[in-house]
Amino acid sequence: MSQVFLVVRQDKLAQTIAGACQDRGAAAERLPDAESALEKMAADNGGEASGALILDLSELGTKSDKKINQFLAELPAGVRVVGLGSGHEIKSVTSFFRSGLFDYLNLPLDPIELTRALNKCVGSLAAPEGRTQAAAARPAKTSGAAASPANSARPPQKGTGPSAASDPPDRAAGAIVGRDPGLKEVFRIVEKVAATDSTVMVHGESGTGKELVARAIHRASPRRDRPMIPVNCGAIPEELLETELFGHEKGAFTNAIRDRIGRFEMADGGTIFLDEIGDMSAKLQVKLLRVIQEHEFERVGGDRTISVDIRVITATHVDLTRAVEDGRFREDLYYRLNVIPLTVPPLRDRAGDIPLLVEYFLARLRETRGSKVTGLTPETLAMMRAYHWPGNVRELENLMERMVILADAPILTPDDLPLRLRQEAESKIGAAAKSVPGAPDVPGATETRAADAAGSDHDEKPLWPDFSKLGSEDNFPDLPEDAAADEPPGGLTAAPEPGVADAGDAADAGASDLSPELRALLAPIIEFPASGVDLNGLMGRFEDLLIKSALKANGQVKNVTAKALGLNRTTFLEKLKKRGL
Repeated sequence: MSQVFLVVRQDKLAQTIAGACQDRGAAAERLPDAESALEKMAADNGGEASGALILDLSELGTKSDKKINQFLAELPAGVRVVGLGSGHEIKSVTSFFRSGLFDYLNLPLDPIELTRALNKCVGSLAAPEGRTQAAAARPAKTSGAAASPANSARPPQKGTGPSAASDPPDRAAGAIVGRDPGLKEVFRIVEKVAATDSTVMVHGESGTGKELVARAIHRASPRRDRPMIPVNCGAIPEELLETELFGHEKGAFTNAIRDRIGRFEMADGGTIFLDEIGDMSAKLQVKLLRVIQEHEFERVGGDRTISVDIRVITATHVDLTRAVEDGRFREDLYYRLNVIPLTVPPLRDRAGDIPLLVEYFLARLRETRGSKVTGLTPETLAMMRAYHWPGNVRELENLMERMVILADAPILTPDDLPLRLRQEAESKIGAAAKSVPGAPDVPGATETRAADAAGSDHDEKPLWPDFSKLGSEDNFPDLPEDAAADEPPGGLTAAPEPGVADAGDAADAGASDLSPELRALLAPIIEFPASGVDLNGLMGRFEDLLIKSALKANGQVKNVTAKALGLNRTTFLEKLKKRGL
């Protein structure tokens, strides 16, 4: 994680800057004076001071321009100083730059200017070279070989990109955790388009991680050393969005007391990410079309044409084809933006990734919140997998934080889940159980009843005994080496599915229930009658039996059953349709 040192007297100002750093994946450490900051830099870098320092120039203990210039001139070459100040004349600030000041911000701080300075000072606050953004299936960081942002012309390095083939199956691009085939397809496309400047449109529901995918593209691109500037077009009022995007000239409107650059200028040389592009007004759509085609624009109230070198990535959760048909979105702009379409699957379509996401969030919460929660019961996880997650991964993240904060024990149980989630999960699990003769009506019920009969609490047997013992790197616990076999941490053969308390017990039960039928099916092969064997028919019946057995063993959950049979979901659904299952 990139490190930024702060020498700022005001607590509130320091908190604001630290928060802005944290939002961009960098750690901010506050120190009492510049000398302490330089000493810490040197200690962290083997004796040679290097790094980013945000310094309130008044903390140097002098108002003399000469002494400030002397301090700046004597700094080691690797130290980049962003100076904060008020009341300095232009002539003084110009002399500071000549003496080695990296950037200067007027107080009180303008948040946009702070963002610009941070992006400029530490790139996109990238992680150290060689860190993968795929490894940022741990917290999102930048840079790093094939899954990094920005502008160095280095090609992606083998084994460091968002490809699910080169990274462990649960680690993906840009803080995205998962091994689902649909997600792996996203990583494959990211890897292909990252090296180009093609415009990408990321489709997906809210909370699926569209911005993380955009960051993965940026971090894997030759622009990785330049900033990626995100803009949520739906969160900024229409009357302000134009000046946010394109900037304005002094006097362009009331209170425009100085020139201000917009997000497109901030992103020059890098990437601009326009989230919720479908909410943009028709007026701005026209101006955006010109920027994409010509890479030039004018600020609000200005007549000077400004050229920029940018890559545009957009995202939307609405159906833009329908918006085009309804006349709410320009057709020519849509085709300009949708050059490379990329769809992020919702969480309900990749329920098999929920155990990995739970593990990741628990590990991060232990690090950031000092949480003592180490696991959860199979029944709890089964309920979470049965829930439909309308808020997707963002909802799961917030739920994990809530559960961890309110938990009374180190193992989470169904009682820790919100009531509405439990009710929905129990309803779905009950319906699935009724369609499977002999299946328990509640996930984990067999295990729970056995524990109750023994007079013990069922939460003594967690899904994973203790996440904290799995080790961690950048707040992400490593999986066992056999994780590629799609096995959850802790050596489980399969994550519990709705209606199945223990995968091994369920498989044994299924085998014993079906053994007479299986024996009857195999009899022709064993006896080899004189009339011969109808091999094709026999194999068809055997496949039917195998599918039914797998469905039963996996609680009728089709995604998991397909994976257990080594089939992709589409092929498996076609087989079910053909057999009328």
